[in-house]
Amino acid sequence: MENIIKTVQQFLEHSDAKLEELAKKNQSLKLQENSKERSEDA
Repeated sequence: MENIIKTVQQFLEHSDAKLEELAKKNQSLKLQENSKERSEDA
């Protein structure tokens, strides 16, 4: 039973790290898109 708990904890830690990584990538892509739109409007 303790082994399952450790596995779930590791999975959740990995998931949190992955979500944070994807959030940063998403923010970066939004910034790129916004700056691209601004340069096209100019």
